[in-house]
Amino acid sequence: MDVDQEQIQVRLVSRQEKYAVPDSAILVPTSFKRFGLSEIVNNLLGNEKPIPFDFFLDGQILRTSLAQYLSEQRLSTENTLTIEYVESTLPPTPISAFEHDDWISSVKAHNGYDLFLTGSYDNMTRLWNTSGECIATFNGHTEPVKCVAFGPSNDSTRVIFSGSLDSSLLAWTVCQKLSQARELYECKGHKGAVESIAVDPRKDYIASASNDSTIKIWTTAEPEDDEEVSTSKLKRRKTEKKSDRKVKTNVSTLEGHVGAVNAVTFDGAESNIVYSGGWDHSIRSWDTEQQVNLVTKNCEKVVLDVDYSSRSRLIATGHADTVLRLWDPRSEDGANVKLALRGHSGWVSSVSWSHVSEYLLCSGSYDATVRVWDIRSKGPLYTVNGGDASSKEQIFSVDWDGQFLLSGGQDKKLRIYQTKA
Repeated sequence: MDVDQEQIQVRLVSRQEKYAVPDSAILVPTSFKRFGLSEIVNNLLGNEKPIPFDFFLDGQILRTSLAQYLSEQRLSTENTLTIEYVESTLPPTPISAFEHDDWISSVKAHNGYDLFLTGSYDNMTRLWNTSGECIATFNGHTEPVKCVAFGPSNDSTRVIFSGSLDSSLLAWTVCQKLSQARELYECKGHKGAVESIAVDPRKDYIASASNDSTIKIWTTAEPEDDEEVSTSKLKRRKTEKKSDRKVKTNVSTLEGHVGAVNAVTFDGAESNIVYSGGWDHSIRSWDTEQQVNLVTKNCEKVVLDVDYSSRSRLIATGHADTVLRLWDPRSEDGANVKLALRGHSGWVSSVSWSHVSEYLLCSGSYDATVRVWDIRSKGPLYTVNGGDASSKEQIFSVDWDGQFLLSGGQDKKLRIYQTKA
């Protein structure tokens, strides 16, 4: 090390206990970037095989030298910097792209099973494996499929849900051997397109959001016979069977949004709590048992998608602008954006938290990119093209189960990326 090189005192801290080092201040050259700081941490940990780390200063990931950071922040070497470090998140690696006949509106990974579900504008729902085989096709909708979800599963069968512009929400079952698919029932009651569906953590309930301004809650159990709400809405009555499709009615309806409801998701810990967003610029928390709107948070832009992380206990929302926003649902303040993440150049159509990290999430946008974010930094960690960048093919849906990151949109391809977090 050049003794004449300018140095600064830093304290290196980590929330990852296995990588923690003594937080006493040490002198490091201001010319150091991420690689040099990683060397120091690895030496302090005594690692024979180096581990790559990322470093954060004042909520921003360090992408320059310490000297450039000091210059940009108008700080001197007399300051002592506290630098947080974490094991690096590797960039998503493309592994597959599965062709469809039309735009892909929705993608979903089956966590731990290496199965992927897609909904398409050709009215079809498809189940895929990692080998690129379409192992089941579900054909029952009369208009484009807008949303898909995995339901309960056991040793022999899996239940799959799909919502459509035809106002229907259909339940399907596919045997574990993946050779036969059967339609279970139709959740009937919406008067407009079903834009979003979500299944609670215990797989007992499904929530559906519609452009009829309502959210409906249904049980996932297959009905023994057709059901329909009576005119008094106080009890169910059997109706004449009009087709082989069983009809299921909702157990509750949540009303409060003005205009279409674009997204709904369950709280990760409480099955009676759901979050929603819509064209009225609001993000709402609901108690499904009491059918009460608990908290309403207002935003200046239309809400296109909502996802909740049980790890960070934060809501992420995508909007009809270029901003990804984070909210604390426990706060009763009606307009408290906890963090705004900027980087996209088009509408943020879809958001998904990583299932294995409280800090990581991804977003898809009409700018044809998928971006990976660490909420300890305001800028994206990585940006990947979700299609032909020159043609700006819009991305409609992303999903991240921790191991796989999925995207789908106008390029008609289910794109699968390998991730490690």
